[in-house]
Amino acid sequence: MASLRDHLFPTDRPESRGFLLFFKIFEALIVAFTIYYAWYWGRYILRISDVVLPLGIAQYIDVRFMFGNSLPLINAALISGLMVIGFFRLSRWAYLGGFLLLHWQYATRFTLGEIPHSGNLVGMAVLGFAIAALAFEDGRYRRRFVIGYNYFFVGLGYTLAGICKLIGTGLHWSDGSHLWMWVHEKGIDAFAKWGVLDFNLLQDTVLAHYPIATLFLTIGLVSELSAFLMWWRPFRLPVGLAVLGLHVGIFLIMGILFAFSMAIVTMLTFPWARWFDHFLEASADPPMLGSLTAFSTRFA
Repeated sequence: MASLRDHLFPTDRPESRGFLLFFKIFEALIVAFTIYYAWYWGRYILRISDVVLPLGIAQYIDVRFMFGNSLPLINAALISGLMVIGFFRLSRWAYLGGFLLLHWQYATRFTLGEIPHSGNLVGMAVLGFAIAALAFEDGRYRRRFVIGYNYFFVGLGYTLAGICKLIGTGLHWSDGSHLWMWVHEKGIDAFAKWGVLDFNLLQDTVLAHYPIATLFLTIGLVSELSAFLMWWRPFRLPVGLAVLGLHVGIFLIMGILFAFSMAIVTMLTFPWARWFDHFLEASADPPMLGSLTAFSTRFA
């Protein structure tokens, strides 16, 4: 456990300008994703008239008073404001308020029985910022906690997704015939939308070769089950690349793009802080990058 703590929360490691810049870019992405979801879900709620399957807090509080009025858009505006306040360190409570209102927006939007993946990753990241802001006075501890927290929950989330597949289907989840079924189902969706049933080269390949279809599913399952290894620094690059490859495969074969999930995993996979440090040292602080590093230090 001590080793895991040191890999996730290395508070004894010095913070470079590159790390501060990386942290602020990561935070900016989470803030932007949160604001996007707040408005995207808010506009969708305007078209909902009834609850099909209550989720989260909607299991205990009737959310139907959000339907048929402008409250979802007001909530989106409040979330946006709180996220900006948190980003500029104007209040330690802002991220917590933004998280709670975002969960309310989430629970109201997904009363139709559909649950998103990227939205959960973004929400958990916001919760990490909220906990760090309230639990730590020292900014160095806040930053280390946020990054380690995200490594922990991203790794845990993908690993649990793999375990859920095994629980739901068994060891034969990676049977290539399952991929055939999913490709044809997505093909029917595309045909219903565009009136054309046309598979790409990769889809034709997996449909024509059962072993290749099985291999693709097996690689994807192993990538998910191995995601917890991101908790340790030496494994972050290979495991992160495997998870990104999983998402690329899902997009090419199934046409499903988890853009925000891929962005978060990309930020956590590559050594951005070290790359930023090398660039800053080699470039003698160009004006724009110098301004960014000054900004990241000021509001870190």
